[in-house]
Amino acid sequence: MTYLRNHWYVACWSEDLTSDPLARTFLDDPVVLYRAADGAPAALEDRCCHRSAPLSIGKIEGNNIRCGYHGLVFDRSGACVSIPGQSTIPPGAKVQSYPVNEKWGAVWIWPGAPDDADPALIPNVFWLDDPGWAPAPGYINVKADYRLLVDNLLDLTHVSYLHRSTLAGDDVEAVTPVATTRQGDSVTVERWIMNVSPPPLYTNASGIEGIVDRWQLIEWQAPSNVYFDIGCARAGTGASDGDRGQGVSMWSTHLITPETETSSHYHFSFARDYALDDPDVTEILRNGARSAFLEDLAVLEAQQRAIAAANNPPPFDINIDNAPLQARRILSELIEAETGIIR
Repeated sequence: MTYLRNHWYVACWSEDLTSDPLARTFLDDPVVLYRAADGAPAALEDRCCHRSAPLSIGKIEGNNIRCGYHGLVFDRSGACVSIPGQSTIPPGAKVQSYPVNEKWGAVWIWPGAPDDADPALIPNVFWLDDPGWAPAPGYINVKADYRLLVDNLLDLTHVSYLHRSTLAGDDVEAVTPVATTRQGDSVTVERWIMNVSPPPLYTNASGIEGIVDRWQLIEWQAPSNVYFDIGCARAGTGASDGDRGQGVSMWSTHLITPETETSSHYHFSFARDYALDDPDVTEILRNGARSAFLEDLAVLEAQQRAIAAANNPPPFDINIDNAPLQARRILSELIEAETGIIR
């Protein structure tokens, strides 16, 4: 598979990176991540240049990592700085290093040209690390093509059928129209559902009951991040005109990093602007989000198996596929521009 490499992808949540080596594969590249003694993240090729043992089976020593097979030590640039039993380091004794940056409560990795790794290009997901919002992060490894996850997130219709116990409200939402717009390298999907019951997860997390007006304002940013500005307010109180004072708002954040052609790293978080110091609400949202996403996972992984068994059958598209199709078209255009390969 050809990937879009000159972009920042989430490698892991900040809270999951420690002084123990973390082995992960990104865009088919085996990588070892670790937090150095000075607190900064590091990312190296997970293959010792000596006999190809994974560096992730080694250990961290200060800001460096020691191979667990023959003891070679590599610094964060990937250079070998020590070999047991000899004082001379042979030319070419190094492994690939990857630019990494820690921001918004996550560690981001740049798998493309290192000189192009501008931290200013990290997506602005401020609500994941802002005192006015409380995040509830989670992670799932999904055995499916990352593009299938994006398709799923841009398709609001499936919520009525797949997420009855978590995210779905009244049946009317399945037929409520959406507005889809392409803006440069992003796609937005907007839907307002008026005078309906709140979804179970909203009621459990916020206590809001009765008839509400709901909003689902979604943005996909290439290559694989999807942000939902979602919530509900008591019906008729002006939420659609900008007054959300009688409701609750959340950012449902989906940061997807391709692992292989048929698997993905799925980092998600429900960030809320209410009950900021209530850990019980955080757990309700974390567990509720995970339950909903596991419902997606079961279908996506079955879908991936069916696609493989049928040897990539041509898709059959209907009206609800407008946003996913536009996102895929943009992604293909960007990959062609970066690599010259037509997808």
